[in-house]
Amino acid sequence: MAPDFPAVSGSGPGLPATPGPGSGLPAAPGPGLSATSGPGLPATPGPGSGLPATPGPGSGLPATPGPGLPAEPVPGLVPEPWDHVPGGRGPWDRVPGGERVPGGDRVPAGAPAGDQEPWDAAAAGTEPPDDPWRGAGTAPWETATETAPPETRTAAPEAPGRGTGSTNRSDEPAAPDGGAPGAGAPGPVAEPLAPRRVRVAFLGLVLALLPALLQQLVTLTALPAIRSDLPGPDTAPGRALGVATAYLLAALVTLPVHAKLGDLHGRRRLFRYALVVFVAGSALAGWSRTMDQLIACRALQGAGAGGLLAGAHAIAADLVPARRRGRFLGLTGAVLGLAVLAGPSVGGLVTEQVSWRWCFWSAACLGLVALLLAGTALPPLRPTARGRLDVLGALLLAAASTFLVLLVSWGGRDHPWDSRVVLGLACGAAGSLLLFVVVENYAPEPILPLPLLRDPTFVVGGLVGTLTGVALFGVAGCLPFYFRLTGGADTAEAALLTLPLAGGIVCASLLSGHVISRTGRYTVHPVLGGAVSVVGMWLLSRLEPDTPRLTHSVWQAVLGAGIGLVLPALVLAVQNAAPPAALGTVTGAHTLVRWIGCCAGAAALGAHAAHRLDLALADRLPAGTGLPGPWWDAPHAVRAVPPALRDAYLGAYAETMPRTFLHLVPVLGLGLLIAFFLKEKPLVTQNASTAALPAPRTEPAPHAGVPVCGTVQHHDGTCVPRAALTLIDVHGQQVGRGATGEDGRYALSVPGTGSYVMIAAAGGHQPQAVPVTVGDRPVEIDVVLGGAGRLAGTVRTADGTPVRDATVTLTDVRGEVVASTRTGRDGAYVLTALVAGEYTLAASAPAFRPVALPVSVQAARETRQDVELAGGAVLRGTVRAPGGRPVEDARVTLLDAAGNVVDTLTTGPDGTFRFLDLSSGQYTVIAAGYPPVATVLHMAGGGRTERDLRLGHED
Repeated sequence: MAPDFPAVSGSGPGLPATPGPGSGLPAAPGPGLSATSGPGLPATPGPGSGLPATPGPGSGLPATPGPGLPAEPVPGLVPEPWDHVPGGRGPWDRVPGGERVPGGDRVPAGAPAGDQEPWDAAAAGTEPPDDPWRGAGTAPWETATETAPPETRTAAPEAPGRGTGSTNRSDEPAAPDGGAPGAGAPGPVAEPLAPRRVRVAFLGLVLALLPALLQQLVTLTALPAIRSDLPGPDTAPGRALGVATAYLLAALVTLPVHAKLGDLHGRRRLFRYALVVFVAGSALAGWSRTMDQLIACRALQGAGAGGLLAGAHAIAADLVPARRRGRFLGLTGAVLGLAVLAGPSVGGLVTEQVSWRWCFWSAACLGLVALLLAGTALPPLRPTARGRLDVLGALLLAAASTFLVLLVSWGGRDHPWDSRVVLGLACGAAGSLLLFVVVENYAPEPILPLPLLRDPTFVVGGLVGTLTGVALFGVAGCLPFYFRLTGGADTAEAALLTLPLAGGIVCASLLSGHVISRTGRYTVHPVLGGAVSVVGMWLLSRLEPDTPRLTHSVWQAVLGAGIGLVLPALVLAVQNAAPPAALGTVTGAHTLVRWIGCCAGAAALGAHAAHRLDLALADRLPAGTGLPGPWWDAPHAVRAVPPALRDAYLGAYAETMPRTFLHLVPVLGLGLLIAFFLKEKPLVTQNASTAALPAPRTEPAPHAGVPVCGTVQHHDGTCVPRAALTLIDVHGQQVGRGATGEDGRYALSVPGTGSYVMIAAAGGHQPQAVPVTVGDRPVEIDVVLGGAGRLAGTVRTADGTPVRDATVTLTDVRGEVVASTRTGRDGAYVLTALVAGEYTLAASAPAFRPVALPVSVQAARETRQDVELAGGAVLRGTVRAPGGRPVEDARVTLLDAAGNVVDTLTTGPDGTFRFLDLSSGQYTVIAAGYPPVATVLHMAGGGRTERDLRLGHED
């Protein structure tokens, strides 16, 4: 990321080297400024000083630049957000002769910069037009405040004699009464959006996503009615499927373009344009009179949907910090699952009850509501990047996406997999992707940054999302048809029968998003969800036509719960690893990769299911007998066959579909294994880097700036008091410092937006450096410090033999486990990152007695503590008779050197005995047979007397 600081060295961030227009420093010393000038700041305005003798009226700034101060900004010196003066607007507002946008690009005067809105015209000195949603720069649900008047701002050149030392902005006072902030103190920052406005904006985003996702599958069940209503030679089954393919293809082609344009020109503007295109395409699709018109309108509709899919998640990241974004992503995950499952059923219901045209007109109505909500509640979002769109890369990516979609759509259905058409599409896709990689490697602003393909979070998230999506699309495409064919259910009943699956996805997605927002942990959700979905898919593969509804409803709910746990965490993980300037691009790339993978996987699964169905039908039907209709019209086609053949069709479907679900079990299992490689990064409470509404004019307070706060804590969550924190910029200069309180909390003030590094250190701890990306709103980030102490030693027996694989555990005074490890072959162990203090060291190993020792760990040095384990010796032998025969049931007693009984045991059938866990020393082994048994008998004269004797050991 490029440095966010001016090119002038020595002045410090946002502190002009010479007072002048736009510097925020008056010509003469005033309140808050010393009358004595430092080096490089003349005490008296005059020629050559850059300070005119007479300031301009009312502004505290000179009316014209003096000698040595050019009227135009110096090239390479870009005004920064922390150069604000009271009442100033920001570097993206108009200045004489043109306009400065973030990054320093000049825009012609009067042209929009980013998301320039009518109410932003105040920055140019003109009154904004009446807006029913705003009053004095606020929304109707916000408190109206006075809008600051615009000011003209230019950058000043570096004054001679200025030192090169850095300036700690948080320690400089601000001038009162609207004067200049002291030493370039930052101006006011935008306040966070009101919670109600955020909720309204999110409602608009969800209402935009819902029809965009529904339209992908809603036409499948409406295709028979569309074919009958649009007669003509162009309504063949394969051509009718172009209605669905055109939408998907247009959405995938335009998705990365919308994502990149949103980063370059502002996401709100692109999102509204996409909504308008989607609404227009939906309305025209419902009006279509021929199949060609419908396909063209579906392509237009898909072009708008690509912008909605790309913009919704990126805008959510702009409005809500990552820690609190889980709830919204849980909601969008629920919408995705609901749309995929309900799409075919909704299309069938609307077609049966009203008309297929309302499948599109209803989407237009939802789009209009979303346009009203999102278009008015969303704040102006500044561009996060600059540059031009990579047109060649966009065209190559569009070509590759087109080839891939046509390949998976035509392969195995319209053309054999080994046909020239399919092979040509495969070669075209491979060639386009190869050229795309070459072009993107040299593009200054690539539409899909190639380093993303090496980012483990992006790769793992894309693979897990793709595999989960394949399972979701496969079940969504097969399960409703299964219920309609084997159970005789109509469209409405099939929708109700799949309701448990949709309900499981919705509930689990919402719960997962809520838990992520509460805990800040997200890697466990894909793992847990993957395991649950594997179990659910395996249960669903046991589906039979006579399976009770309650049983398969529970199976569906289990599968839905697993998928719902996975969906929200993946998008959040990818966004959390992305830099703010490329948030839209990264989100769009993740969505593109996931959707292409889902389409390819679902197509391959469908081809496999169709092949198995053909094999099953071949065993049940006479040769040359086929299904009178395309696969997507199977429920209607089965009713048209003779009754004698109907049972054969139903039996084939009942056998094929559950086995298809069984093949999805290893797919989900692979996703579960990959999910273990998802690395977790802390979700900081950090607002997006794009600005919201211009801030109202406020009086700057001392130490004004963008606050960075949080907690310094140990690995176990306990706080670290009196830890020192230092904030440095990308040049290594200090811009702020502070210390934590007794509760471990800290608060720093940074000069303005940009990238920084925060260093945390405390006595007896290992210092920690963390990157901090600061936008125009407060940032909260927690730092975890490990100790600098080190504990090492060796675990041995009494004779010095090292004990291998012994478990060594260290606990603190509260009994909490601090660290644990195992010894190596040499019996050595090492515990690092320990805080100085008193601990208990425990060691254990099989056949040894556990040992616990107190140990005192020293700060910033290695403490050695060897451990001796007692026991471990084994005494074994055999009790034999004089002839060498083993003696069974002999009593063996072991005595120590003092004559104390150590242990007693009885031999088995082989006469062996074994004493374990013996310490070194002298022992005595005593083996004895049965003790004598005596009995008294009285014999009478004559007869015979019998008496049995029982030998044994007394227990």
